[in-house]
Amino acid sequence: MRKEILQFVKATALIAGFSTLMNTADGQQNIIDKKDDTHPEISAQQSLPAKIYQFSAVKMHGYNEIKWEAAAEGDTKKFIVEYSSDGINFLSAGEVTPVTGVYTLKHHTLDSRTFLYRIRMEKKDGRFFNTGSFLLGGIDARPVILYPTIVENHSVNLQMYLPVHRVNIISTDGKQVMQKELGGTSGFTQMSVPVLSKGTYLITFYGNGWQSTEKFMIGGY
Repeated sequence: MRKEILQFVKATALIAGFSTLMNTADGQQNIIDKKDDTHPEISAQQSLPAKIYQFSAVKMHGYNEIKWEAAAEGDTKKFIVEYSSDGINFLSAGEVTPVTGVYTLKHHTLDSRTFLYRIRMEKKDGRFFNTGSFLLGGIDARPVILYPTIVENHSVNLQMYLPVHRVNIISTDGKQVMQKELGGTSGFTQMSVPVLSKGTYLITFYGNGWQSTEKFMIGGY
């Protein structure tokens, strides 16, 4: 009986936690969160964080505007907005004290790179919780820009604003036609693609805690 109770408690703890709804300004991006909490069952048993939702990060003139909403934040001491250019190392962009449930923070920066943002919550008991990271939205703020989108010479140009670890190309019927390791490459590069039949293909770029999908065509419309 004791064993069954322990199994039930463990299963309950594993499914406890909180979810984050991300609304970036660039709705075409497919960003996957990477959670930092490697033991969610322990965190859930100890304390629950505020519920964070309606994330957005928009590039303005001289600063990035970060907005979010929060619920069940009565035990939260402060929100810390953090940013990263590689999804690994995060720095503080500023702090906000919980008051209204609706928040805006201006991250003043002259850095034109594309950043990942997250909210770090400090509770009154000293514990910390991180949300998953979300992408700075806006025009030309995608992790990777691919061109041309109509490929005729078996190569594409890639402008990678975040380090890319792997590239995968599939056809519209779901067949994988190419996979390549890039090892965390960023910046500009020209990449060869295999000889493909005429049609539309999806190319997905995988980084540290995110992925983004672009579309290109072989042979025109």
